[in-house]
Amino acid sequence: MAERARVIERRLRAHPEVSDCAVVRDGDTLIAYAVSPGGVTGAELGAYLLERLPRRRAPDLVAVVPVLPRTPEGGIDRGSLPLPVRAGPGSGGGGKAGGWDGDPATMAPVWGLVAVVSGMVAFALTDVLWPYSTDLTGVPQPWAGFFRGLYAAEYVAFGLGVMFLLFGRTFLARLERPAWLTTLAHLAITWLLVAWWPQDNFYRLAAKTDWSRQAALVYGFNITLMIAAAVVVAYVAARPAGAER
Repeated sequence: MAERARVIERRLRAHPEVSDCAVVRDGDTLIAYAVSPGGVTGAELGAYLLERLPRRRAPDLVAVVPVLPRTPEGGIDRGSLPLPVRAGPGSGGGGKAGGWDGDPATMAPVWGLVAVVSGMVAFALTDVLWPYSTDLTGVPQPWAGFFRGLYAAEYVAFGLGVMFLLFGRTFLARLERPAWLTTLAHLAITWLLVAWWPQDNFYRLAAKTDWSRQAALVYGFNITLMIAAAVVVAYVAARPAGAER
């Protein structure tokens, strides 16, 4: 419990609008107290923690208080902290009592549905946006089958990219990199997945000697994919936002 409380306190102190915090246990309930001069709510802090911690590690309640009581020695008087009302609908509580926590068991069907529908949309729009780009007439086997496998992979990657665009940032945020770098990594990973479907179709319809179009495709896709990969490397290598130097 002590290690779990320290982790929660460290995450709360990294929030720009939290000036002080403490985590205590009341029976089976783990309560996080935060002082926020900026006026952030318990629900907002609860959602903030759930983006950065697995559900089992998050507090049960998050309460915002004007000040943390202190002992004569200057330490936090945990026994004097008020017991907050348990969060309910509209109560303004945080922690596990409110907000989506990104639990894979809960959201996996939604993610799968988004990915499948997006991939099907890509499949349906291919001949509309790029007529005859996937025409395999005259291509002998087994090569035609290989190309069909490539097209299917592009649809799947596009579907996964759309899914990651909608839901992926929550999981990246748990690694606690700087917010601006998290946003760049989120967009970079999305692009690394979705780009192959349009790129391949554009290339198939571009003449080999159409130098202006070839250059536009190289810089529009190849170079941007390289940049996206570099952003992911920088994100993985970066220190967490609250890490000590």
